[in-house]
Amino acid sequence: MLTVFRNQRYFLGLLTLWVIAATVLLFFQDKIFWQQLANDCHFVAADYFFKYMTLFGDGVLIAVLSVLLGFYRVRLAILSMSSFLLSGLFAQMLKRLVFDHVHRPVYVFQKLGLEIDQVLDVAMRSNHSFPSGHTTTAFAFFMALSVFLANRKPALQLVFFAFALLTGFSRIYLNLHFLNDVVFGSILGVLTTFFLYLWINKMPCNWLDRGFINLMMRKK
Repeated sequence: MLTVFRNQRYFLGLLTLWVIAATVLLFFQDKIFWQQLANDCHFVAADYFFKYMTLFGDGVLIAVLSVLLGFYRVRLAILSMSSFLLSGLFAQMLKRLVFDHVHRPVYVFQKLGLEIDQVLDVAMRSNHSFPSGHTTTAFAFFMALSVFLANRKPALQLVFFAFALLTGFSRIYLNLHFLNDVVFGSILGVLTTFFLYLWINKMPCNWLDRGFINLMMRKK
């Protein structure tokens, strides 16, 4: 476990800074203030950027990418897919069983009589705000990439974290989630991948460290 912390100290360090910074922001102003601020910062280029950036938290894209990763290393594909599925399951259980009463920005703003933008043709939803499922699965996915591809590689860990964070921020920018939804989702996603990695990385099967093509060639 300590080895993972050392090897991923840049990704995890950035995560810690992000959580602390967001917590401080929420301490001084509530989530509605920060959502209003994000709502006032829309412009066309960013609208399109975040509309597509948010897809990195979408289950279909992550599933496809996980399968493709299997051509490089089966163990990574298993971690990627399982962390996506399990973190997504955790997020949905929390949304629907524990925090079912927590509403999304569009519902809250309408109740308060505040204006809120719909970004391009992105569908607006009212319920199941906490935590952000897209953020959870994005952080789970990019953490999986980081532990296998970026051990002791600060620059690559920074890239993976940036993609995860931008995916999380896209949920705020698109007025689909509040800041606290995204913060908790990022923690949940990373923790899910972290503990799954400890288990999957200890699996003794050597074939897991080969790619699909390599395995097929060996069978021939």
